[in-house]
Amino acid sequence: MLSRPSPKRIWTPTGINVYKKVYDKSDEKLIDHIKETSLKRYGQPAKDEQVEAVFNLVQGRNTFLLAGTGFGKSRIAEIYYKMIPVKSRAVVLVLNPLDSLGDNQVLEKHQAGFTAINLTKLTFNPEVAQDIMDGVYQFVYLSPEIFLNNKLFERCYFSTDFQNRLALIVVDEAHMIYIWGLVESSTSKTSTSAHFRFEDYGIFRPSYGKLGAQLLFRNDKPILLLSATCRPVAVDAIKRSLKLNDDSVDIIRAELTRPEIRIIRVTMEKSLASSLDVIKLFPSHQHVADADMVPALIYSGSCNRTLTVMDVIGMARETPGAASIPNGGCVRRFHSCTGDDDKVSCAEDFAAGNFPLISCTMALGLGQNWKRVRMVAHMGRGDPANVCQMIGRCGRDGKAGLAVMFVEKTRRGGKNTVDKFSQGHPQTDLDRMDAMAITPLCLRVAFSVDNLFGYVPLMADDEAYLNERAREESMGMPKCNCSNCAPEAGRLVMEGLVFANKSNFDDIINDAFVPPISYGLKHKYPKKPSMVKKRKFTEDDEEEIDCFAARLLSDLYLFYDTEVSPGGTILASDLFGKDECVSVLASLENISQVQDLRSVVGGECFVGEAQWLFNWITEFKLKPQTMNTPAGTLTKAIKKPRNTGKASAQAVSTIPDGVRQAPAPRPPTKRALAQAESRRKSLERQAAKKREDEIKEIRRNQIAMIMSQTLADHSTNH
Repeated sequence: MLSRPSPKRIWTPTGINVYKKVYDKSDEKLIDHIKETSLKRYGQPAKDEQVEAVFNLVQGRNTFLLAGTGFGKSRIAEIYYKMIPVKSRAVVLVLNPLDSLGDNQVLEKHQAGFTAINLTKLTFNPEVAQDIMDGVYQFVYLSPEIFLNNKLFERCYFSTDFQNRLALIVVDEAHMIYIWGLVESSTSKTSTSAHFRFEDYGIFRPSYGKLGAQLLFRNDKPILLLSATCRPVAVDAIKRSLKLNDDSVDIIRAELTRPEIRIIRVTMEKSLASSLDVIKLFPSHQHVADADMVPALIYSGSCNRTLTVMDVIGMARETPGAASIPNGGCVRRFHSCTGDDDKVSCAEDFAAGNFPLISCTMALGLGQNWKRVRMVAHMGRGDPANVCQMIGRCGRDGKAGLAVMFVEKTRRGGKNTVDKFSQGHPQTDLDRMDAMAITPLCLRVAFSVDNLFGYVPLMADDEAYLNERAREESMGMPKCNCSNCAPEAGRLVMEGLVFANKSNFDDIINDAFVPPISYGLKHKYPKKPSMVKKRKFTEDDEEEIDCFAARLLSDLYLFYDTEVSPGGTILASDLFGKDECVSVLASLENISQVQDLRSVVGGECFVGEAQWLFNWITEFKLKPQTMNTPAGTLTKAIKKPRNTGKASAQAVSTIPDGVRQAPAPRPPTKRALAQAESRRKSLERQAAKKREDEIKEIRRNQIAMIMSQTLADHSTNH
């Protein structure tokens, strides 16, 4: 476990030190003591990497632990705190990227018997600052903004009282230093960045990239860096940002693979904006009640799409409108713009089991330790490191978890086929995102290779891929059942989710579930609106329009003045005019019921209007196509068939021999009319500009003439 020689332990003349008897122990006895402390506190033996991390901290060494989600990284600081005398009232400072993550970890510390507080702009005040300096709180969680930009915390942090109580600084989710360092340097703000696809991820914590300078002032106390996804390029960038070199930090690599999570990648059939593919994940309320649903998180890339996902869940549950109910019993949403009180109630109610689903963004948190989450879905392509973090929220209760990755079939401007990649060529963040969406290899191994080497394998003969797969087999990991390794079984899992509940979910993801009936989802999807073709009018139709309008308005005005409002102040012409007549005539063939009139002329302006119009239209269709107007009797124009250039046999028979009738010219199209109007306006503008230039030229000549005459007169007078 400890391959390096043990360095000399640090004992500071002022400030916090470990127990003297712990300091004096040999390396072997110290390791045994750490194991014994962990076993006594948690009832289970500590992992080798946890022991090694605590050992390094006791030595005073900065430590960077890379371990998969659910590894138990938060226990390291707790075990280390047990090495410190209680009477010293030491303080462990924990920097976390998200306030919600701090709230969750404070709750865990309280349950573990520690005092803790999460400092936010609303909770941090002079009284709390004094309590921190007095050692009232053993664990203090705070965001980078408060750590760097809050004047009150600055006075607290640099005070002698606090420095003498500081025992350890923990940087949770340390890979964020790399991501938000990119944001701060403006290399991750453009729409072409893979990080841009997570709206609540790369824009609201850029201060994480500026921690290095202030962390240098920590009274020689160690730093503990924790991360579950950190590629080599990110590790190097983090060390540079925090002013650490290879000699001043020890990197401990634990197991990154989560074999208990089954990964299913699904190519989306609907658009990402609609999120309609979420319908495949959840059963109808007729089959499974809200309280029996599988607890799940659905991650989207933007705040807006979290609401769209909620609406789609309503379609899947066949409870339209349920998503709009505040504090509903099925699904709620969580994003960066959610109110502070709503964030607290959402997290607390979900942890308490009051509702099963959260539609969220990355703002929900990266290290939330909710053991009840059994399934995580991610919408759209995304950076593999981020996706790995999100799917790691499930499977923390000792049971298997399910991760569903919905990916677009193609990405505009992206690499959408394997042949677009070259083996051995470096992959950018966008390349990694596309590669994870199309790789035919084992998804579990692909995530692991991306964490270890910073690229997603695509070729079956990739050396790193083969080595990692062989390592997993040698470690005795169960066979992978991802959608690439077992495509047919993955399809059956997706089909079984429409029946999923708490009691049968394990059977579904373990391929032991048999659907009771064949269940189709077509009825859950929104119906496509039928294409309604409206008649288009030309100048030749003006006579027909005038006839139709005159007849309809005459009858309607008579009805209004005699039946609806005789002698009223509001005239019928104020409510219904020629424009409405044109709309009715254009949609005449599409009006088959009273409700159809609403989309044609809008709602009723007086009671009974729609019914009267529908009755009139029905009678009009049944009568002969002649219309009596004040000007006389006119025959309704009949739409002529399009001229094909070939005369029909009947037409040819009526044309004398030797005479060829020229085809009637077609009326200009709307596009031609628009172009002609555009040319006319352009010519008018040119003519106006020419006149303006001529006027300006005349004015300049007049001014020059006046000036020259004035100068001549002035010279003559002198």
